[in-house]
Amino acid sequence: MGFSLGEQLDITQVLDLKERLQSEVEKADSVLIDGGEVSRVDAPGLQLLLSAKNFCHSQSKEWKWEQASGELVGAAKTLGLVEPLGLSDFAE
Repeated sequence: MGFSLGEQLDITQVLDLKERLQSEVEKADSVLIDGGEVSRVDAPGLQLLLSAKNFCHSQSKEWKWEQASGELVGAAKTLGLVEPLGLSDFAE
């Protein structure tokens, strides 16, 4: 099972999620992200994911998606972040 983003990926959750993601990245050679439960997302949440993904790549760690909700993909699409976040397989 992947690293769960939970239901909220917004500014109210960014600090907690950042700490959890940092811990996950530090202990693993690859990170499997589960965004299947995300029902609320905003720009700060997507910015955190993009920063984490870029950090993984800079450390030669793999970033993969297990699941991505329609809300997550839709928000990424609105901001032009589908490709940068690696969500192309989930976009229609």
